[in-house]
Amino acid sequence: MPERPRRIAAIDLGSNSFHMTLAELGPLGIKTYHREKRRVRLAAGLNDANQLDEAAQTRALETLSVFGQILEEFQPDDVRAVGTFTFRTATNIHSLTQQALKVLPYPIEILSGTEEARLIYQGVSHDQHLPDNTLVVDIGGGSTELIIGQTTEAKLLHSCNMGCVSLTERFFPSGEITAQAFRRASLYSAQQLESIRMRYLAKGWELAIGSSGTIKSLSQCASELGLSDGTLTPAVLQDLKARLISAGHIDNIDIPGLNEDRKPVISSGLAILIAVFDLLEVSSMNYCDSALREGLLFDQQDRLQHHDIRHLSVSQLAKRFGCDPHQAQKVAKTAQTMFDSVAASWQLNNLDYHQFLYWSCQLHEIGHHINHLSCHKHAAYIVRNSAMAGFNAEQQAILSFLLLSQRKSLKIDQSPTFDVYDSTTTLKIILLLRLAIRLNQFRQSDTLDSFEVSANRNKLTIVFHTIWKDRQELFSSDLEAEQEQFQPHGIELDYVFLG
Repeated sequence: MPERPRRIAAIDLGSNSFHMTLAELGPLGIKTYHREKRRVRLAAGLNDANQLDEAAQTRALETLSVFGQILEEFQPDDVRAVGTFTFRTATNIHSLTQQALKVLPYPIEILSGTEEARLIYQGVSHDQHLPDNTLVVDIGGGSTELIIGQTTEAKLLHSCNMGCVSLTERFFPSGEITAQAFRRASLYSAQQLESIRMRYLAKGWELAIGSSGTIKSLSQCASELGLSDGTLTPAVLQDLKARLISAGHIDNIDIPGLNEDRKPVISSGLAILIAVFDLLEVSSMNYCDSALREGLLFDQQDRLQHHDIRHLSVSQLAKRFGCDPHQAQKVAKTAQTMFDSVAASWQLNNLDYHQFLYWSCQLHEIGHHINHLSCHKHAAYIVRNSAMAGFNAEQQAILSFLLLSQRKSLKIDQSPTFDVYDSTTTLKIILLLRLAIRLNQFRQSDTLDSFEVSANRNKLTIVFHTIWKDRQELFSSDLEAEQEQFQPHGIELDYVFLG
């Protein structure tokens, strides 16, 4: 009997709608079976303090419960659920992500704006053959992503904190549609885009493509009205704007091709797109049906086939800041030896913990060229503020925290918020990193890997062979210092020098 193709699911938790795509990964690539879309308008629940209200959280949980039931029937092998603008903006989002685990038993990753943009471009570029260069615009509920790429590789990435839901709340709050509201919304949008205008114009593009709900709806309207074949131009956008202003209120909108659930936010979405056309001098734009969720599916495929772009991001960052690859590999080898010895006892079943350790070994010296004494702080800052393709917000925060904690005192008060990963396990990874760095700190020529490591639940024991005897006095004080750092957090370190 032939083996069942691997089933995968991608969940895009946007600020306006939640989407889920079910697919199978077979020898011929990805085959999509089902798409589910629910309008949640999550961004409408954000108050001035960026707190997400209970009504919005309830709407989200109801939809996630439906998704959970569908997944229970589908029985996927791999699921990625990602949150976008509202998830990265809401200060109380941890409450929602923890409640969500009760109805959707898969952790929610929170994407940075640039990572969201990269995945959107990946979805579009795998759906269509793109020339050099292509501009992709995606207007979401809370943010707008603009990308210029060459074939399948994104070159310029930008995410603006403006979307069709957030601007509706700001400029069309009562449902009234006026020329003044359009003018104010477009002016605001233009101000948000001004910082990237010259850079994007200098790069240039041959083709402009739009994705997601706003641009899909506008393209359908243009086609249904006979204004074009669905292609959007400045003239088409102005025609649609005039029709909306003439309607005067969302309750009076009667434009063929415009779905009922899109009417409340279409004016703000159009205002954003008009600003994009004006500032970036776009003459025409086509619509593509693929976007973030398709990008997620292709990213899952790459990871399952061991083409993880996160490795490239780390490698590029290490090279950019002049890390010594030989020393990094020595530290990584020591760390790998220890990890393999304790993985079973410490139940390090999530492959990402191994990756975190390896990546932090590769990057632990990126702060040296700035200031050796505070290299750990600079390393953490660089990682925290770099655009690292493939990393979600929590993964990048954990990697930054690992580098901050590689030496001197543990900065527990600067620990990230954990949703997908575990704080105690992360501390154990930090211990392995610190030990690997310490055992190679003198850049000695011999690897000194003649030691054995064992562990139980919260204890690590190292037995050093006789080759270490001459260095016992040198390293004992270092190991005692590590004991003092980790013991208050319930993690014990024990060591023995043989001979």
